[in-house]
Amino acid sequence: MKKSFDGYGIQKKLDEIKGPGKLEAIMKAIGQADEAEDHYYRLLFRYDYACEATFHDDPPKAMPVAVEFSKIFEEHLDVLGPVGKEMYVMMMELAVDPVVSLPQIPVAQWEAMMEQFHMLVKRYNVGHRAYWWEMAQFMIYVDKQKAFEYFQKFWKTGRDRLSDCRACERCYAIYMYLAMGDEENAAVHAMPIKARHIPFCGDTPHLMLWAYLEYYMDKGNLKAAIPYARELKRIGHRDRSDLSYVGAVLRCLAYSDPEQSVQLMTEAFPWIGGMWNQKMVYDFYKGAWTVLHQLSQKQDSIKLKLPEQLSCYQREGVYSTKEMEQWVYKQAEKIAERFDMRNGTDSFRTNLGLAVKEPRIAM
Repeated sequence: MKKSFDGYGIQKKLDEIKGPGKLEAIMKAIGQADEAEDHYYRLLFRYDYACEATFHDDPPKAMPVAVEFSKIFEEHLDVLGPVGKEMYVMMMELAVDPVVSLPQIPVAQWEAMMEQFHMLVKRYNVGHRAYWWEMAQFMIYVDKQKAFEYFQKFWKTGRDRLSDCRACERCYAIYMYLAMGDEENAAVHAMPIKARHIPFCGDTPHLMLWAYLEYYMDKGNLKAAIPYARELKRIGHRDRSDLSYVGAVLRCLAYSDPEQSVQLMTEAFPWIGGMWNQKMVYDFYKGAWTVLHQLSQKQDSIKLKLPEQLSCYQREGVYSTKEMEQWVYKQAEKIAERFDMRNGTDSFRTNLGLAVKEPRIAM
């Protein structure tokens, strides 16, 4: 006889949990639903897990549960009711989306996953616009011109129920136009967001600020970058899913506000422990390397609380700034090399080389 299972009650308790313990709690709930063979909650809790990992923790952790969701859903097509098909396509997008951040997954496997995702998009006639964005964001590291072509298809495809908010999509446009060096068109898309003429979700400002901050720092224009860094620091230090934003801010603060850069780096370092998302880790290391590169010229040591699984971990928490600079650079370099080997380009190594390029305007 199966144990009594109260999926609704468990869901209410999960809704009350905030912070890093939520993923573990949802995984426990998944186990309970599986044991009870309650297929509705088996699917719903996996959907909750994937969303929590994607938007508040470590996005690649959504991939295994998305695969499980697919298997269960195909066996019980109607258990979620009318919204089930959209949830299914959404889950498959959450499985595909992190591949861009996992250099160990080869391009051929990504292509196979995209083919499966596209099949579902066509089967249920939803997510067409999302499909073209997934193509664009992966190809940006492989072939910029091809990525821009996919972006144009994304922009011309009609919105549907799986589209991101309009403001976020404008941020994608800003990112793509800046990647192509087209500041004029980027500004056209940024104008209504900056003027707050359109509603936006909690992630919109972060995406726009990050795109501009990275663009200006890569160009060595510190003066233009500083306002974006200050605003992004104010709003973009919520949880470990913000590591890329933190890394970008660190690059700028290393030159404009060294004291704040050290404080932010110290606060965020523990977040990289156990991260699957290598792009986020790379972005953070790139920023931390910039900070330590500047700091090593002024002081010999720094106190840090590092995750124990890092090879440089020391129990006393006091580190040589020069040794940490070298260690952080090596970690960023290893990740960059893995991405470039997977993508068949040198875009990450070129990008890393810009991290400690002295800005034209020092403050």
